[in-house]
Amino acid sequence: TTTQVKDRLDQEDCKSCGWLLDGFPRTPGQADALAEAGVTADCFLFLDVPDEILVERVVGRRTDPVTGKIYHMTFSPPDDEEVAARLEQRSDDTEEKVKVRLEQFHANVDAVKGE
Repeated sequence: TTTQVKDRLDQEDCKSCGWLLDGFPRTPGQADALAEAGVTADCFLFLDVPDEILVERVVGRRTDPVTGKIYHMTFSPPDDEEVAARLEQRSDDTEEKVKVRLEQFHANVDAVKGE
């Protein structure tokens, strides 16, 4: 994955316009590999959101397989019952899996930020 990211960031549009990595690197090893490859960020954005809010946001997320539109069952539900009936939840958007991802995030965030 690190090689793929490095290769993409080496393309002209990233060099001329800049880039944003969302959710990568996730581990100290990935961060180290990027640094060794010469990839450095100008800044690191950290959105400090309570875990319970993140869980609520992820667990309520649904996708319409026909249109690809993303809905949230609490904050942005579909108006149409037919659309609501066909919505799908990603297999990793369960509360249990989100909590595991958050634990991994908390364990690695300082190393990824370079602190």
